[in-house]
Amino acid sequence: MLAAASEYQHGNMVFFDVLGLFVIAYPYRVGLIINYMVITAVALYLGRKLLQPKHKSATYTKDFFCGLGITLISWFTSLVTVLIIAVFISLIGQSLSWYNHFYVSVCLYGTAAVTKIIFIHTLAKRFYYVNASDQYLGEVFFDVSLFVHCGFLTVLTYQGLCSAFISAIWVVFPLLTKLCVHKDFKRHGAGGKFIAFYLLGMFIPYLYALYLIWAVFEMFTPILGRSGSEIPPDVVLASILAGCTMTLSSYFINFIYLAKSTKRTMLTLTLVCTITFLLVCSGTFFPYSSNPASPKPKRVFLQHMTRTFHDLEGNVVKRDSGIWINAFDYTGMSHVTPHIPEINDTIRAHCEENAPLCGFPWYLPVHFLIRKNWYLPAPEVSPRDPAHFRLVSKEQTPWDSIKLTFEATGPSHMSFYVRTHKGSTLSQWSLGNGTPVTSKGGDYFVFYSHGLQASAWQFWIEVQVLEEQPEGMVTVAIAAHYFSGEDKRSSQLDALKEKFPDWTFPSAWVCTYNLFVF
Repeated sequence: MLAAASEYQHGNMVFFDVLGLFVIAYPYRVGLIINYMVITAVALYLGRKLLQPKHKSATYTKDFFCGLGITLISWFTSLVTVLIIAVFISLIGQSLSWYNHFYVSVCLYGTAAVTKIIFIHTLAKRFYYVNASDQYLGEVFFDVSLFVHCGFLTVLTYQGLCSAFISAIWVVFPLLTKLCVHKDFKRHGAGGKFIAFYLLGMFIPYLYALYLIWAVFEMFTPILGRSGSEIPPDVVLASILAGCTMTLSSYFINFIYLAKSTKRTMLTLTLVCTITFLLVCSGTFFPYSSNPASPKPKRVFLQHMTRTFHDLEGNVVKRDSGIWINAFDYTGMSHVTPHIPEINDTIRAHCEENAPLCGFPWYLPVHFLIRKNWYLPAPEVSPRDPAHFRLVSKEQTPWDSIKLTFEATGPSHMSFYVRTHKGSTLSQWSLGNGTPVTSKGGDYFVFYSHGLQASAWQFWIEVQVLEEQPEGMVTVAIAAHYFSGEDKRSSQLDALKEKFPDWTFPSAWVCTYNLFVF
């Protein structure tokens, strides 16, 4: 295996697998030559038409650029249409209806996108290209699609991206197909022979595109089931499907102009989309499944914790305990509440405005993705191996900053959080490369892990105080996560976990959270 592909004797390599069967690889410079040859071929093909004598090319040039505009408008309006549907579905609480039934997304968003594209082009054919022949329009819109794909190829090649080979495939095969069937199309129009050869020529780019699209959805569908409470997954999926529809329909737009009527096609697609939309709105498609052959679980985090908040003098100003519940998808706990009535909106967790990351023991800094969480009151936890956190020293540096040295002991997984107060900045620390990096929202997050036997974790932070504040200069907190042993469990946590239905996947552990002000 090469540690750095660019150091290989041939430089960077273009490589891709073909339907998972074998891999094709060649040097990037060879790919660059191929791409420029393809771009040149398209330039010659289109240039011959656009640069004809004025009396011959004027109409074609005008129709070509109008066709380009109509195509872009059809794509834009199809995207807007599916986004409107996706937003409505999200607002009525039926998100992820396709999570366990992927065909639902195709029948809902895919058909809507296709219908909109056909509708826009049908209007253009009927009201704008009134006097143009079907054969002429079919050729113009094939050229428009070829121009768009060649544009993407040019941009990707200019950017030096090896993935430009995908656009090259979408240019080479359609262009060769067009050149092969051009004479037959001129003589006999869009007959059976033309359609058969056209579909055969498009087979390779469409087959490979479908393979890549399948891989994209295999990756994104599970991710959208744990993308948090702030990103509407239907909006993301609808956008991806709209993009796929634009790509896959690009070389078939010309058939809209070759067909005598698109009414039956549009009615069928509209009917499928409408029926699917009504079924989704009625809640027919449940998002989750516990089927072992194809599980689609709802992921939930349960953290039984005790929180302790200290003031500037070290006094305890607040102490509470409960089970903190985080749902990893956009539907929150709406599907769980009927099974566990105590988990409802009356116990929604409230953000501690003066604490880093809202005062909760986040295992990872994903607070900006999951803003909806629940806090079910429960007895305090008392781990056998409690975490200890103390200030070792506080000293003034020669460059007028305050250096705070801390020591922490506890379980194998701990999280450390920092928030500077007004008039203070975190200039450096002993962690990483020494330069503090904020998480989203301006707070600082540090994840610490060690083996079963480890010495105390000692580290320091340096705070630059520009203006003294009565409430102190910095707030720090440490959370101890118990992932193993007896400390991981509590009777309340086990009892709650047992109540969750089998189509959920709850991950549960015990943790403690201590906050201090300095």
